[in-house]
Amino acid sequence: MFDDSRHTRLQKRFKGLSRVASAISDLYIYGIYEQNFPVLVSKLDEAKVLVKKEITETKKEMAWLEGIEYIEDQDITDPLKKLPEF
Repeated sequence: MFDDSRHTRLQKRFKGLSRVASAISDLYIYGIYEQNFPVLVSKLDEAKVLVKKEITETKKEMAWLEGIEYIEDQDITDPLKKLPEF
């Protein structure tokens, strides 16, 4: 079930999509703020959401190729965010 060339291609896709999402997040470093470019920033935020969905799908496909069960982010619990028990 493990196809090395496919897995390599998925790793490259994951790395590229992650770089795109990171670049969109870092726009403020270059002086691109929502106050200055409201339409541009809103479109880029929409694109970032789509990129994150593609990253999730790519991670799922990589996990399937590796024979690993993919765990959704919402399935992971943070013990520090639990309500205190009295």
